[in-house]
Amino acid sequence: MNKSKMKVFLCLVLTLCIAIGVALTGCGGRDEPKEDVKPGADNNEKDETQDNKDNIKEEKATIRLLTRFSGTEAATPVWQEAIKEFMKRNPNVKIVDESVNQEAAYNNKIKTGLATGNMPHLFRLAGVVSQVKHAKNGIIMDIAPLMEDEEWMNGFFEGVFETWNFEPYGVKGYYGIPHAVASEVMLYNKELFAKAGIEKTPETMDELYDVIDKLKDIGVTPWACGAKSTWRAGHIHNYLLYKWAGVQKAIDLGTRKAKWTDPDVVQSLAHLKDLKERGAFMENFEGMDHDMEKVQFFSEQCAMMLNGSWFIGDCMNSDIYDKIGTFPFPYFKEKPEYRYHGVSFPLGFSLNGKMEGAEKQATIDFIKFWTGKEIQEKLVKEIQRLSSRKDLNLEGIELSKLYHGYNDILKDIKVSGGDSFNYDPLPAMQNRTRNSIVGMLLGNSPEEAAKEIQDEIDKQSE
Repeated sequence: MNKSKMKVFLCLVLTLCIAIGVALTGCGGRDEPKEDVKPGADNNEKDETQDNKDNIKEEKATIRLLTRFSGTEAATPVWQEAIKEFMKRNPNVKIVDESVNQEAAYNNKIKTGLATGNMPHLFRLAGVVSQVKHAKNGIIMDIAPLMEDEEWMNGFFEGVFETWNFEPYGVKGYYGIPHAVASEVMLYNKELFAKAGIEKTPETMDELYDVIDKLKDIGVTPWACGAKSTWRAGHIHNYLLYKWAGVQKAIDLGTRKAKWTDPDVVQSLAHLKDLKERGAFMENFEGMDHDMEKVQFFSEQCAMMLNGSWFIGDCMNSDIYDKIGTFPFPYFKEKPEYRYHGVSFPLGFSLNGKMEGAEKQATIDFIKFWTGKEIQEKLVKEIQRLSSRKDLNLEGIELSKLYHGYNDILKDIKVSGGDSFNYDPLPAMQNRTRNSIVGMLLGNSPEEAAKEIQDEIDKQSE
């Protein structure tokens, strides 16, 4: 190469290097402020944060949701429509709905996710206290920063987030988002009651026993229960425990101030065993699931059932809706101090604490959509779900007699509790308590059931 050509080549290389340097500088190689923005760390950080959020919302994301809104659950159609509508409004987001209604299958999915570290982005864990360890290890997201969104937050009833305030357990923050309020009451068939000569609903357990006898006399099974779905018998025991020993007893069991082998706890189990022996339930009900239980009640084979406010939609869609009434779970006349203890609690979801970027933002946007006014009004209108929000416009929505029935009974509960295992730090207590209760119904004694549960606690505590 001659000198002339060499000079030209070196000039071209130098020009190219300068061009690359300018380009790199324009791509953020320097931290100089823009001309239309005043210099300052606060301004820059705020703008960058907003830019990041905007960029994240534009990124494609796939999120997985695991709930029990599936199958015959009344909220399933609303849930599925909400997912479709959210994806329509957010075309960059794909939602994979892994929901399953059957409790054992749901629990197995949760266990697998926890064991493998492959948890969904949105889910619900059973047992409030047992969730604390998952909050500590970051599996559940602290949603306190989300609560700074005043437009979204101001619409909730006061106190509904407190179930997931883990500060009393040594973990700062909130770890769940409520989407409904649940209460449980006794449902009954007014026509069958009248046919049996029952003039008023029972207030005490002695009166309930009399109702059971009268229904049996006309060939009607008094109480529908599908104990193969173990939560059904577990929910009945919740009430028997609270009406006999009080909600505080469940808390004391969880903090180890009390034992399942304590006489009053054993007696609460014995009351459930007694209901079976009195013929309250259908023969072989231990082998029937909740779907069969519903068939028994709606086909008028059984006159009563205990169920939650989430069940209102099922009742409204049944052929016997006009015949269904409500009454509070009866109390023991020997224990009047626990008359107004009952089962009521917020229902909510937790978010995966390991999420980042677009997936995290998409999941947050979806849970705000599901718990926002639009969907919550739809849930009240279509399935009469008791909402966790107070800002709903219910004008023009005809609230059913069952909605009012649940709501009126809810107002009378002075001391409320959830599942008895909610207060226990051992996640295994959900299955242990319910399986032992069903085992008792199948033949074990109340003492044996109580010992089986307590042995699990003692073994885990070693």
